[in-house]
Amino acid sequence: MDKITKHRISVYGINGCHDAMESNLVEINQVYLEKNSPAYNHEGLQELVANIPQDKVVILNGVSFREKIDTNRSQGVLIKAQVSSFYALPKTEEKNACYVILDQVQDPHNLGQILRICAGGNVDGVIITDRNSVSMTSAVAQVSQGGFAKIPLYSVVNINQAIGHFKDNDFWITSFENNIDSQDWYSIDLKGRSILIFGGEGNGNSDFTATIPMSNNMNSLNVSSAVSAIVYERLRQILS
Repeated sequence: MDKITKHRISVYGINGCHDAMESNLVEINQVYLEKNSPAYNHEGLQELVANIPQDKVVILNGVSFREKIDTNRSQGVLIKAQVSSFYALPKTEEKNACYVILDQVQDPHNLGQILRICAGGNVDGVIITDRNSVSMTSAVAQVSQGGFAKIPLYSVVNINQAIGHFKDNDFWITSFENNIDSQDWYSIDLKGRSILIFGGEGNGNSDFTATIPMSNNMNSLNVSSAVSAIVYERLRQILS
């Protein structure tokens, strides 16, 4: 996974910071711990902190720590880090490999939720467009609740070129959209090597087009909710 971009982020909370310190996608620049806080007394977190160069670890009293962070939900830990994203798309021999492609997702909360969903749903990576899309930010990382540290993020110039890359590597391509001519989402076989596209760019080059029907005159789900439904339907199919 060469051609790397590194994004500077800040993350707080025991779980997210724990996952960041365990991850090979994250480079820790600084760890701030509040003395006698839940994080300071957390055995698992302290084991990870002990493996970080100690010139990168700062222990602060409560007043000094609160000057570093403007939330009361930190649990006494804040990290500053760099997260890698990648431009070279992956190749894999895994028979059930799966990647999610997002077309122009601009809300950091949506991207953060999607990273969390995909990390929990056994997806191998998330691919975004490098224009008109949010990339990795502190808000994305925080919302992902550790997902940012567990699943690689790729950035592409052109979705159709990405589709071509995956077709050349024997992936099936499924696009999801709100279209009455599309198949129902639960009728698609999502097992095997799968690319799941959310947005309109890839429809012309997809093997399948699917939709999630809505009732009560509701138009569509937001993108993170749609990703959740499909990713966990795929996981159900694989495990059944």
